[in-house]
Amino acid sequence: MNKKEILSWLQQYGLAPNKMYGQHFLFHEKYIEAIVTAISPCSEDVILEIGPGLGVLTQRLSEHAKKVIAVEIDAGFVEVLQSRFANNSRVTIVHNDFLKTNPYDECTVLTGNLPYNIASQIIFAAAHNFTAPHCFFLLQKEMAQRLIAKPKSAMYSAFTVGIGLYFTVQTLFDIPPQAFYPEPKVYSTFVKLTRKNSVMLHTDEKAVFEQLVATAFWARRKMLKTALKRSPYTTYSEAFISQAFGQLGFDEKVRGEELTLDEFVALAKYCAHYGNK
Repeated sequence: MNKKEILSWLQQYGLAPNKMYGQHFLFHEKYIEAIVTAISPCSEDVILEIGPGLGVLTQRLSEHAKKVIAVEIDAGFVEVLQSRFANNSRVTIVHNDFLKTNPYDECTVLTGNLPYNIASQIIFAAAHNFTAPHCFFLLQKEMAQRLIAKPKSAMYSAFTVGIGLYFTVQTLFDIPPQAFYPEPKVYSTFVKLTRKNSVMLHTDEKAVFEQLVATAFWARRKMLKTALKRSPYTTYSEAFISQAFGQLGFDEKVRGEELTLDEFVALAKYCAHYGNK
């Protein structure tokens, strides 16, 4: 499907890209093919596609996968999809908001071109609510850079650490604005998230981990000890914090933005175990 065909489909159904949903339709054949190659769907895959729009990628994926579950929030595009795939038994159209969709345990792959304003929510939902071993997302380049950012860098954030607990992240390739209709203002990056075999924390430890990470980046420029004493997310005494830092070998002046994922995990385990005693 090229740009002319996209415009024709939109005109036929009386539709237009919806800014509220961050709709930008990828039409460049080179990048569509690159995405399908990266996902490499096989006959056993059940793929959940978030925001399929006009179904360009849906069609390609359904040619190889066992099943494609296409979750679309926009009623107008649901109508297009139902028309396009009425005779395709491999495609199931779901009219719903992905963030309100019940998890599909059968899914082996999640994919989608994610709107910037809710991309982080979608990725966290994929981490927490689904078990699919692989996720392939098209993101604004800045968000992709946040996912792979290193400690002490400007892009390193609670998002980086929180997703790192569940996934190993790879950036695969960039896509220029000219490959979309309408053109976004920024480059996009296609990323692969591979679920880790096991999460390093138990349920109660995860809650503590999230509080600590939120605290660290709530006051990222402050020393972590100071942030923990003043945090709206946690309540640890100065004596306990000093004890924890000593046991874990943390520098007394370390800032939250300097901790690695493993160090956040170690601190969460310590706080969960000793913090309520």
